[in-house]
Amino acid sequence: AVVSTQSGHYGRGDHIVGLHMRLALEELFYVYKVNLHLAGHLHSYERTCPVIAGDCVSPGSGTVYVIVGSAGKFLDAESYTEYPWSKYQNCEKFGYERITANTTHMLVEFVTAPGGQVLDNFIVPSWEENLAHRDFKKWN
Repeated sequence: AVVSTQSGHYGRGDHIVGLHMRLALEELFYVYKVNLHLAGHLHSYERTCPVIAGDCVSPGSGTVYVIVGSAGKFLDAESYTEYPWSKYQNCEKFGYERITANTTHMLVEFVTAPGGQVLDNFIVPSWEENLAHRDFKKWN
C-alpha cells in the first residue's frame, strides 16, 4: 500500500510534527502493511530505509518514507541532519518521483527535471506475509 501526506514522518525539518505523525500513524502503517509513504512539505528529496519505530528493517517488513518536494528546491536552504534511517538526500536538483508497480514490487525512481537523470532508485517489495502476526515494536 502507498500513503501520501503533506508532511513527512522522517527526515529533516519540523521534527515535532514528524514525531507526532510517527506516534499517531506508524503502528497503523504496520498493521495495514503500508510499504511506501510519500510526503512533500520540505523542498528537497529524501528517502529512508524500510523503517519500524526508528529502526531500519529488511525490505518488505517496514515502510519506506520519501520526501518528494524537490519541485520547490530553491525555497529551502536547510542542510540535512544525519539519521541512521536516512539513505539518500538531495537538495540540489529539481525532480519528481516515478513509480512502476506490479504484483510483487514497486520500482521507485527520483528523476531530475529537466534532464531525466535517475539520481536515486530502489525496489519496494510486497509486504512479507509472515509479518502479519508479529507484534509492532513501539518507540522506546
